Amino acid sequence: MQPEAMNTFIYSVGIALITTIMCLALGYPAAYIMSRMTSNVTQILVILFILPMWVNFLIRTLATVAMFDFLHIPLGQGSLIFGMVYNFLPFMIYPIYNNLKKTDRSLIEATQDLGASPMQVFFRTVLPLSAPGISSGIMMVFMPVISTFAIAELLTINNIKLFGTTLQENIYNGMWNYGAALSLVMLLLIGITSLLNTEGNAKAAEEGGLL
Repeated sequence: MQPEAMNTFIYSVGIALITTIMCLALGYPAAYIMSRMTSNVTQILVILFILPMWVNFLIRTLATVAMFDFLHIPLGQGSLIFGMVYNFLPFMIYPIYNNLKKTDRSLIEATQDLGASPMQVFFRTVLPLSAPGISSGIMMVFMPVISTFAIAELLTINNIKLFGTTLQENIYNGMWNYGAALSLVMLLLIGITSLLNTEGNAKAAEEGGLL
């Protein structure tokens, strides 16, 4: 891999990590609150989260660009991260929400009956049981952020390149061999991430069964 492509890949991983952490920080509380609400209120909130996803992500990104332009905020790394979080946040919320919704309430009640404080209930019962949803959400956000290129091009006026942009440019310019080699790097990364995700889910399930 050429130095420029390597630097782009490392930068893309950094942006993906920041986006994933922010999505998790925003998405987990939202999913937790939704899982504890009544079904009618939850359905309304789910629809509100789904509605923006009915619009093509390119149109959503162009609307974000227009918003920054209206507010006279310069486009750059900040706008890029904002756009990434805005576009991929639902992919973090839904896996965690579905996992929390399916959690056996009797386990939480048993922890409370044993005298655990609300913090202990959350960190020793709720959080471990929601680990599969968290790992699924992380994978659904982390990998697409690295490979995307349209969002980076629009929200930074093509001043910041992600790994997906490098792939797209090489293939567009007819450098099929180098583009295929970079695609192989992405494929290996996806495979490793999937393997770690599977092992993490299995471990979480085992620990959950011991609670």
